[in-house]
Amino acid sequence: MNEAVQAPELAVKSWLNTDHPLSLGALRGRVVALYAFQMLCPGCVQYSMPQARQVDALFDKSDLAVIGLHTVFEHHEANTEAVLKAFVHENRLPFPIAIDMPAVNESPFPTTMYRYQMRGTPTLIVIDREGRQRKHKFGHEHDLVVGAELAALIAE
Repeated sequence: MNEAVQAPELAVKSWLNTDHPLSLGALRGRVVALYAFQMLCPGCVQYSMPQARQVDALFDKSDLAVIGLHTVFEHHEANTEAVLKAFVHENRLPFPIAIDMPAVNESPFPTTMYRYQMRGTPTLIVIDREGRQRKHKFGHEHDLVVGAELAALIAE
């Protein structure tokens, strides 16, 4: 796991699968697994979203919050909220999904993606109970590694 630094707050345009906006501050006391993805990203579809679904199902919600972050830095016209809703429904993603705030100024990256200095998708960010970023992994991470690291953070 990476050296712990305070995790920046999410910048969210809108939410799916939750009746109220979430914040990292409100989630303090729980470990947070933030899965950044795009619908047209093969690694996200094949590995990241199925893993997020499994993690959400296996860990107690009082210990771990799974959040999807749909962050679009390419193919903007194909990644509409209506299409995302269909994607979430068809892939049976039950956890809250944040839609990243669009880029500000001249940045090509959406706001949360920029704040976390993500290089692309899929990216897994793990935040501990105190709100510190403990993992930042670009690309696929094996299910067993993720499970062991989350269990260790929950046990801290």
